[in-house]
Amino acid sequence: MRIDIDQSLTVMIAERHRTIAQSLSSLVGELGNAEVVAEVSTAAEALEVGQNLAPDVAIIDLELSPSCSLVSLLTERSPDTRIVILGDRDRGTPLGLVKALASGAVGAIYRDEMSLSDLVRAVHSSSRQRPVVAEEAAGVLLSSYVDALSEKRQRDHSVIHALAAAVEARDSGTGQHLYRVTDLALRCITEIDENMARNEEIQYGFTLHDVGKIGVPDEILKKPGPLSVDEWSVMQTHPELGAKIVEPIGFSSATMGIIRHHHEKWDGTGYPAGLKGAEIPLAARTFAVADAYDAMTSERPYRPALTDEDAIRIILDEREAAFDPDIVDVFLGLFL
Repeated sequence: MRIDIDQSLTVMIAERHRTIAQSLSSLVGELGNAEVVAEVSTAAEALEVGQNLAPDVAIIDLELSPSCSLVSLLTERSPDTRIVILGDRDRGTPLGLVKALASGAVGAIYRDEMSLSDLVRAVHSSSRQRPVVAEEAAGVLLSSYVDALSEKRQRDHSVIHALAAAVEARDSGTGQHLYRVTDLALRCITEIDENMARNEEIQYGFTLHDVGKIGVPDEILKKPGPLSVDEWSVMQTHPELGAKIVEPIGFSSATMGIIRHHHEKWDGTGYPAGLKGAEIPLAARTFAVADAYDAMTSERPYRPALTDEDAIRIILDEREAAFDPDIVDVFLGLFL
């Protein structure tokens, strides 16, 4: 099978074992419009070649980067190179992935289960702002994040974003929705209250809004069709679960309100608390409109994406029902 990507890519492979490097080269060839421009086996070679060639993508053996020093240095010296980490599932790699992502890597795959789909996801769908990690690393990211905060260390923005993107990647496969909807919600709330838009706790809430999906089983989260009544009941637990995950960490009520209440509706028919009107936190009301718009205009396994015009028409139809009418007016003003 061959998968063509949108633009040509140059790739450097830094791997200790020649046979694994060769397997990776073959896999890169299947990407379509991609070329391996260098294969190296040491950190020193990787840094020198990476700095000189500045490849689009560098796939780096995690063992070549103790304490993530190679990742950090290559990120500094070749800032346009996207670094994908190659690790071992059975050697404590997920914790290393957390550190690597925080040091500048944008994705990760496991050498013992290398697949074309994983490589496509890590290479093609990621950037420094949109890290994509191996699926079950989300749990380790969460554990590492909670541990760090329980030890009263400073919140690590990279880990927050890596955690959120890992959870999002389980849901949509790319993590792109997370960043689109966060940007859209921030643009909207800036029009409503600039001070609120600058509040870091509001931004945390937007970024971590769906963190509770870490507890939703894959067969529900990834189901290619409508959910049953029982499955929908499970899905509706994710806002409360998300709030329980972050509550011990000490986030403000602003963050908590977005995570817990971004699925409430203006007329009181939403979940989990059935809040109505101004009972719903302003930031959660704002996020709900942006979230609905992006969800409707995105491709889903069970339906095609709607056009912008159709999504806007539905939002207008739901004005004063699902959505705060004043926020709908501000949101639609972004498109005029």
